[in-house]
Amino acid sequence: MTRKPTKKEALIGGVSLAITIAVCVAIIRYRGFLSSEIQQYGYLGGFAINVLAGGTVVAPGLNVLVIFTMGGVLNPAIVGVVGGLGEAVGALGGYFVGFSGRGLFREGDKGSLYSRFADMMQRHGTKGVFFMASIVNPVYYPFAVFLGMLRFGLVRFFFLTWGGRTMKNVIIAYVGYFGLRSVLQFFGLNF
Repeated sequence: MTRKPTKKEALIGGVSLAITIAVCVAIIRYRGFLSSEIQQYGYLGGFAINVLAGGTVVAPGLNVLVIFTMGGVLNPAIVGVVGGLGEAVGALGGYFVGFSGRGLFREGDKGSLYSRFADMMQRHGTKGVFFMASIVNPVYYPFAVFLGMLRFGLVRFFFLTWGGRTMKNVIIAYVGYFGLRSVLQFFGLNF
């Protein structure tokens, strides 16, 4: 049974999709600027890069390199928390795209991807969202879109994403802290 999205859902989805496309184009067009210039802004630059990486499917690995590198030169705990917050804010774009597109998929078929995913999220929703957010995962944006389609709670989605992404980023930042510092010390460069 297919239902037509409401005007509000269509507007939210359209704006979210337009912003996502604009961010993707900006990342592709200005990738050199993003990878080198924003990093010099420290925690704020890390936050901005993670918002962009969390809100698109274009640059999912960019933030891992940034978190690793920033963890080697800044406080890794703060780098991880700021990066997790940035990714959670970015993932909201995918959530809102899915929120508006719910009526585009058939909900009645038991064998459909939508129905199977909905059943799985009813059984393991909170654990599933936290797990997917806490691993290096290039498909988190489409996952967020599905969660929006399922009307998974927005506040719960945000905090589970923030918690999982923060845990992942703190680990990556500490690996950068110990790994990058060891390499720099080997070459006689101390921070």
